[in-house]
Amino acid sequence: MEIIIVDDEPVSLTLLKQLVRKLPHCQAVGFTDPSAALAWCQPNDPDLVIVDYMMPHVDGIEFARRLCALEGRSDTPLLMVSATADRTIRNSALQQGVSGFMNKPFSFVELQTRVADMITMRSKQIKAASQAVLVARDLPSAGFNESPNNNQLLKSDSTLARLDGDATLFAAIASVFVRTVPQLIASISMALSTNCFDRAYSDAHSLKGAVSAFEAPEVLKAVALLEQHAKSYNATAATAAFYVVETLCERLLDELTSMAASTAPK
Repeated sequence: MEIIIVDDEPVSLTLLKQLVRKLPHCQAVGFTDPSAALAWCQPNDPDLVIVDYMMPHVDGIEFARRLCALEGRSDTPLLMVSATADRTIRNSALQQGVSGFMNKPFSFVELQTRVADMITMRSKQIKAASQAVLVARDLPSAGFNESPNNNQLLKSDSTLARLDGDATLFAAIASVFVRTVPQLIASISMALSTNCFDRAYSDAHSLKGAVSAFEAPEVLKAVALLEQHAKSYNATAATAAFYVVETLCERLLDELTSMAASTAPK
């Protein structure tokens, strides 16, 4: 895994680089100049970016905005390190695409945990991208018959009927769902683990909208409950609801991918 570190302070940059290099299968590339880091990211594809918040000229939030604006970089996981716990700064950073936070001073264990979580997020993104290609390629010509399996979450015939029988449209929304939902799930997980309930609520609301495009009432009900608990800042209930949502969404993603695979030309 290639991890980019951006920090204008040489001591902090050196510390982060050395700690990252202690992690299994991770290599670090460091930059003291945010503009140079952005230029490097344009032709390259880092698995994770760690950026300091307080930097001259281009702070961490502005860096995140510019990184997400680069073509093909809007889904790059971004971890911000900061000596401040200001909620306003965190909310602004979340709006610009920051995935998680780590307060200075930090320990190696904390860094290891956060990086592991975000690498998992990245792995899910890569898997989702490949699944989306499969779904987009194979579903348009599929016949959408309800599965005799009573445990199936997706009511494909009912979904297709809502779309006026348009199989191509079904495939299009399925492809987007498979590509984007793992990112939302990973983002909600990160938000709950760092008590960023506003972000968890916002992402859960987006997830509810995505699920509502299909006839999957069990999943929709679970996501609505998660959204409710995140909105009320109920950490225990939100975390419990999230585990249910994560499991159901993984099953729904598998059903869409399996449907595409089963209808692919032999």
